[in-house]
Amino acid sequence: MRTNKIDWSDLKFFLAIAQEESLSRAASNLGVTHSTVFRRINSLEADMDVKLFSRNSDGYRLTEIGNEVLSHVKQVAGHINDLQRLLDNRNNELHGEIHITAPHNLAYKYLPRYILEFRKEYPEININLMVSNKDYNLSRLEADIAVRATSSPPMDLVGRKLFTLHWGAYASESYLKEHGMPASMADLQQHLLISSNKALIKLPVFQWVEENLPKAGIIVRCNDLMSMSAFAESGVGIALLPDDQAKPELIRLFELPGEIVSDIWLLIHPDMRQCRRLIVFRDYLTNAFRNDALFQQYGIVD
Repeated sequence: MRTNKIDWSDLKFFLAIAQEESLSRAASNLGVTHSTVFRRINSLEADMDVKLFSRNSDGYRLTEIGNEVLSHVKQVAGHINDLQRLLDNRNNELHGEIHITAPHNLAYKYLPRYILEFRKEYPEININLMVSNKDYNLSRLEADIAVRATSSPPMDLVGRKLFTLHWGAYASESYLKEHGMPASMADLQQHLLISSNKALIKLPVFQWVEENLPKAGIIVRCNDLMSMSAFAESGVGIALLPDDQAKPELIRLFELPGEIVSDIWLLIHPDMRQCRRLIVFRDYLTNAFRNDALFQQYGIVD
């Protein structure tokens, strides 16, 4: 192995591919092109004179030496991230970038309005929004702030609970005219359902659907809540949704049992508690969510 030629900036490309097992997903996470990732990982392998990945039809897999390199690169990345947080935490300036991740509906329906108003007050702070149900790792600096639905936020993060979303059964007027209106969870046995595929199957509500309702009644499966809402709006069937999906085109049939709720948290890494730009943005988002007229209109928040 020749190490005297290693370009250390290539290691972040190696780490991204190792985590994603895909050039395209690694490129998306890094905000670069597929060809850039391809070129940089080939360059790193040439400089090290080893094969770090085996290229298969289903993606990139670490070789034996690749796994050994990964353990060292993770340590290096951890130290660099600790140093970056140390420097950022001392930053009292109200300028720079903030990377925030949020699930789809909250990001699409609410955050654009909030960020617009925030930027009027703090024009030198730029927002980088990553819309995903994926849990971006704040310890690896994949994001600075996370808006996340969870009943048990990670112990290594600092957070505040924004509100609790209740869930309901939703359907369109056209569906109800044709099939009638169920009054309870038990009545769903006789109706057409829109449910989750593997992406959300671990949520309690969809586990209940799998265990208690006939498979024949599930006519559409989706990988996110917004698509379920869209199918319900079109009249395909009934969707079980958190109440932030409420809209005039859908009728809320009944509330789901009390144990089926979603707590929405705003999370940051504890090392960043003194970073001024993050604090002002966190406080602004907290107030914006809690006072949002749409939440009040639909009775979303406890």
